[in-house]
Amino acid sequence: MNNATVVTDAVRETINSVIAYLPSLIWAIIIVLVGIIVAWAVKTVIVRGLGFLQVKKYTDAVGLNKVITKDVEVVELIGDLAKWTLLLTFVVVALDVANLSGASDLLKSVLAYIPNVVAAIFLLIVGAVVADLASRSVKATANTVGVKASEILANIAKWAIIVFAFFGALQQLGIATDLINTLWTGIVALLAIAGGIAFGLGGKSAAEDAISKVKKSFPSGK
Repeated sequence: MNNATVVTDAVRETINSVIAYLPSLIWAIIIVLVGIIVAWAVKTVIVRGLGFLQVKKYTDAVGLNKVITKDVEVVELIGDLAKWTLLLTFVVVALDVANLSGASDLLKSVLAYIPNVVAAIFLLIVGAVVADLASRSVKATANTVGVKASEILANIAKWAIIVFAFFGALQQLGIATDLINTLWTGIVALLAIAGGIAFGLGGKSAAEDAISKVKKSFPSGK
């Protein structure tokens, strides 16, 4: 067998492989195109449906507009999330059809991780809303009872909730889980120690006052 025959056979095999692969590639492209259309349609339905239900009015009522910037619409964000999740699902199917298992497995891992991302974002949003409500409530209560440090107490309540929500989001994402657990333990221990010290000092003062009152209630001996 001469060199020309070897080259000819190699070229023929390559062409045959490409021709045999073309149907899978065409089907994969069609699946992706269908996925783009379906994802766009689903986003449109979600955005219009939530707009019809006036969801923005309710999200603004709970203070969500103070958490998310004005450039980001909550309804659009939900629509985009649904769109990209669907599109990635179609892409995974297309990669399977095209026999690209490596890329398909990678995208499957991304899709499996999306619920964790959604849960983490939800925790951060809820934490921010609750932090804002807690801050306003603490400040109003402190002003009502005449506490001068109402602003400081409000900020402490706000940032404590935000930090807890941030740690919860990181744990949901599986980022530095061991470190977060250690920090949680440290924070709880710190609060317990601080509470014990405060209670001890406060209890000591209260006990001295009580003893003093008891002494004053008895006539002094001569």
